[in-house]
Amino acid sequence: MGRMRGAVLGSILLVAACTPVRTPHEVGINDPRATDDPGDSTSSGSSTKPKTETAETWGSSETASSHSSSGSSDTPTKSTPATDEGPHVPGSLGGPSYDRAALEVTLKRAARQVKSNCGGATNDEGGVDGPWGNTTFTVKLGHNGHSKGGTIPAPYNGKPTGNCVVKAFTNLIYAPFAGDDTDVDWPVEIVKP
Repeated sequence: MGRMRGAVLGSILLVAACTPVRTPHEVGINDPRATDDPGDSTSSGSSTKPKTETAETWGSSETASSHSSSGSSDTPTKSTPATDEGPHVPGSLGGPSYDRAALEVTLKRAARQVKSNCGGATNDEGGVDGPWGNTTFTVKLGHNGHSKGGTIPAPYNGKPTGNCVVKAFTNLIYAPFAGDDTDVDWPVEIVKP
């Protein structure tokens, strides 16, 4: 048993010692150690292009404080929530400390699933017959952090596309909130395939 352990340990050390160390010039494009400047030999991995673009695109508290307040900025920041014109969860839901933004992410993800998939929902004969278009789905948000389905208006109710919407919004998981279960109207788009 001791000899076996020694042989395995020796093999590992031999492989580690014989493996060449890669310089920044040899690092692949998808390697997290890659840098913007291939001639930079002091690579720490913190200056990769995606991180820089993300910070410039979405902003941060440092970026937001460096912008002048004389004009409006096209770049959304964490310090200015809900500046878009999209749907939002009511401010009364869950109390002042509840993370409604995280719940909105979950609902928007379900709406994207509806837009991507529900237009092609088939009937019992395998045909795709709609209806398609924009509507508002009323999702029942359970205070325990699990959605409990909802209702969709006519002409979608009972149709394959409408059933697909109901399934997309059923059993969503989010942070629980204080209070009673709540109905929230959320816009969805059912796209004709």
